[in-house]
Amino acid sequence: MLFIGVAILVIGHQLWLRARGWQFNALSPYFMCDLLIFALIGLGTVVSPLPHRTLTEELLFSLFVWSGLVAYYLGLHLRLRPPALRLPGSGLFLQWLRRRTGLLALLLAGGFALTIALTLYQRVRGLGLSLAEMLTLSALQVHAQVATEGLGALPVIVTYLLTVLLLMHLYFLLQRRHYLLAFGIYILMTVSILLIASTRIPVIMNLAIPIAYYHYAVRRINKLLLIGIFIAAPVAITLLQGLRSGALFAWTVSDRLIAEIVVMKSFHRLWQEYTDGNIALEYGANYFYYSPLTFVPKAIWADKPQTSFETRWTLNLFNSLLDEDAQISVHTFTPWGEGLAQFGWLGGVVNLFLYGLTLNAAIRFFNRRPHACLVYFFYTILAATFIRTSVQALLFTTILYVAGVWLYERWFLPKTAQEGRLSVCISS
Repeated sequence: MLFIGVAILVIGHQLWLRARGWQFNALSPYFMCDLLIFALIGLGTVVSPLPHRTLTEELLFSLFVWSGLVAYYLGLHLRLRPPALRLPGSGLFLQWLRRRTGLLALLLAGGFALTIALTLYQRVRGLGLSLAEMLTLSALQVHAQVATEGLGALPVIVTYLLTVLLLMHLYFLLQRRHYLLAFGIYILMTVSILLIASTRIPVIMNLAIPIAYYHYAVRRINKLLLIGIFIAAPVAITLLQGLRSGALFAWTVSDRLIAEIVVMKSFHRLWQEYTDGNIALEYGANYFYYSPLTFVPKAIWADKPQTSFETRWTLNLFNSLLDEDAQISVHTFTPWGEGLAQFGWLGGVVNLFLYGLTLNAAIRFFNRRPHACLVYFFYTILAATFIRTSVQALLFTTILYVAGVWLYERWFLPKTAQEGRLSVCISS
C-alpha cells in the first residue's frame, strides 16, 4: 500500500517536471531525491515489509508518509525570489592572491591537509586507538564512537568549508587547463576523505569529481550516469563496505543493496512508540536548540548534549548504541521520523515541507552561480542521501555549503567569473 502511493507521487512529480519544460539532468536534486525516496521510502518496504499490527495502523502510517511527501513537493516548488549574485570587494592581499592561481591552490590544499591531519589526531587521541587501529574500524563504528566520545563538530565544519573552497578553485583550474595542479588537488581530497570518512558517500563523491565536471562543463552524459547510478554505484558501495570492514567479498551486491534500502524499520518503531503514547515529543527543540548547538565546540562546552538526531533517538528508543550482537549501530529515522518526534503528525508534514523549501532555496542559489557546479554536485548527492536521515543534516550542510561559496566569491573569485566569461555549467 505504501509503495503504490509513493510510486504514484514520485512518477507523477517527474512527469509534471517534464510537462513544465524541465530538461532531464541525472545529477539534479529533482531526480536524485526522487530516486532515493522511491528506493528508500517505497521499494524498501516491499523488500522488507514493515510489521504493521493492524490494517488501520498500516493505512494511517501510509497516509502520514504520503502527506509528508506532498508537503515536500509543495516546499520544493514554492515560488521564491532567486538570490542575487553579489560579489563584494576584498582586501589588497586577497586581490593579489586571487591572481596567483597556483599559490592559492597550494594554500587551500595545505589548509585542507592540515585540517584532515588534526581531525585524525583528535580521533586517535579521543578514541584511545592507534591510527592503524582506527583505520580498520568500520565506517559506522567510527561515526558512533566519535559521536559518543563527544569530539564535537568543529573539525567537520572546517572540513566542509575547505572542501567547498577547493571544489570552487578546482573548477577554475580545470577551466584554465591547469590539469597537473588540478589532479594533485583531486588526489589530495580523495585520499584525505578515505582517511576520515565515516560513510562511503563522501568517498564516492570525490572519486566522481571528473565525471561530474565532464557532465556539467563539457557535455551531458545522462545515459552513462544512469548506468553508473544503477550498476557502478551499487558495486562501489559494496566494495567500499567490504574494504572498510576488512572483508572485501563478504557482501554480494544484491545483499548490500537490500541492506542499504531497508531504512524504514527504525522510523516505523518510532511511529509505533508515538501511537502508543510512549515518547515525549521535543516540540521543536531539534530546530532551535540542538541544531544551533552543532556549531558550539566541545572545548567551550564539555557537557554539550548529543546534537545529532539519529544518535540521540537511537539512545532514546534502544537505550544503547549497541545492537543485539554487541556491534555499534546508529539508527536512522528519516525526515518523517524526525518531524514526528517534534510535533507528531503535523511535525512530520512541516518537516518535509522544510526539507523541500531548503532544497528549493539551494537550487535557486546554485542556479545563479555557474562557477559552483562541482559544489552543487556534492550538495545534490548529500541532499539525496539525507532522505534517510534528517532535515537537521540538510540544513547544516546547506548553511556550510552556501557559506563556503560566499566566502570564495568574496575572497578569491577571479575577474573572469565576475564578467561571466567562464562556461556555464549549471542546470537544475
